Amino acid sequence: MMKQRLKFYTGLIGLIGVAVHTPSLSEHNIQVGLVTSANSSFYEDVGEEYYLLPLVIADYDRFYLQGISGGYRFYKDEAGQSLALEIRRTFDGFDNDDSDALAGMADRDAAWEAGLAYEVSMAGGQVKAKLMQDIADTHNGFSARFEYERPFWTDDAHMLSWHAGSEYWNSRKTDYYFGVAAEEATSARSAYTADESYSFYIGSNLVKRIDDKITLLASAEYLRASDAIKDSPITVRQNQWSAYVGVFYEF
Repeated sequence: MMKQRLKFYTGLIGLIGVAVHTPSLSEHNIQVGLVTSANSSFYEDVGEEYYLLPLVIADYDRFYLQGISGGYRFYKDEAGQSLALEIRRTFDGFDNDDSDALAGMADRDAAWEAGLAYEVSMAGGQVKAKLMQDIADTHNGFSARFEYERPFWTDDAHMLSWHAGSEYWNSRKTDYYFGVAAEEATSARSAYTADESYSFYIGSNLVKRIDDKITLLASAEYLRASDAIKDSPITVRQNQWSAYVGVFYEF
């Protein structure tokens, strides 16, 4: 089975963000959750994928853990602006036995990345930006991500929000996950060197507070990638969808 997909990771960030910004009764908190997901894949003959993933989210003063990432906010003000050093584990990549179309390819591994994460409250919502660099000699590339999220309906127990954003991968990262090396080429799979890539996504999140400790979350998202991914011989689509449902308990 494929380790995870680009889309799974992209959408999961949004779902974790909803959990993190759900109002809490305490300044320092720990949330433990279980998330189930369904998403399509860029890669040929992989089809839809389904996952069950435990997550831990913790926030203590300037330190935070958000499931797949953690960091230290070295700048934080009362206006909701912060700048942090962050490290994260990605879920991108594949095993060459995930589909017949990937047979003969070298596995593409998930990466450890580190960089800067910036957040600010703006226009009734939250602006988030990240610059991340591979630190584990996996793809040796970097990425940049920008997102805006804003609630459009809330009451005492519910919050419904929308979000939109874009993510940039430089050519090294894109080529690692979507390129085909000369020694991997076959009569049905030509060699391919991927250029830098962009993806644009839009989605919505629903939060339902069951009680002071338990929160239910649901998220749906649509993503469209640039031609650098569409033109790869190992992909069959330019867009992806994902859906997530999770339950979190706050200590």
